[in-house]
Amino acid sequence: MKKLFFTGILILISTGILCLFIDFNSYHTNEKHLPYMDKGIVFSITTFDGVNETKPFVKCLGHTWLSLDNYSGHSIYLKDYEIKNNETLTFSVWAISAHKGVYFNLEPNFIKENGRYSGCQSLSINIDEEELSVIENYIDNNNKWTSIKNCSYWSIHLWNKIVDDDFKMKTQTIVYTPKKLLKSLKEFDCITTDKDFSHAKDIFFYNNGSREVLKLCSRK
Repeated sequence: MKKLFFTGILILISTGILCLFIDFNSYHTNEKHLPYMDKGIVFSITTFDGVNETKPFVKCLGHTWLSLDNYSGHSIYLKDYEIKNNETLTFSVWAISAHKGVYFNLEPNFIKENGRYSGCQSLSINIDEEELSVIENYIDNNNKWTSIKNCSYWSIHLWNKIVDDDFKMKTQTIVYTPKKLLKSLKEFDCITTDKDFSHAKDIFFYNNGSREVLKLCSRK
């Protein structure tokens, strides 16, 4: 009887853990079209599933981030940071011990210095300057990384705050991953592969409201 009881508990626990990772949504490839033009302010979500960086005994889970491209003809601001015309700013949360939260321009520098994220997929939309305050408020109120509120969770929820209902991505399970988010992206017929992030500048994060600039350690 005791053995049967513990077997039942084990089954319940295993089922509960499995449900954390199951995605109950159905997806329809290329069903949606999101019109945008390469002018004004372009807001993008980018995800990389990590498959081509996975090696034997080393699993790469990928990464998801957001970006702003400024083609407005004048400078715009996110918090106190000036995004000049033709400049890009990226942002997402990272599990870095010095600051488990939002970092800016880390992804473009990884791409430039280490050849990372080859084959990443992006979806873009034009936004108005007024919507920058929505992005800023979200960053201020969600400047942290957790195993549940990871980069994919963080990015998809901010994306859904900005876009119209027709272009919101399907939320998944308790545990979000870049691989599952990619299914949502593929519902759109206007995905960009290896979007250009080369116009981003310094890496930085905010520490108690103060902007701190960082540099990547060189592997050379």
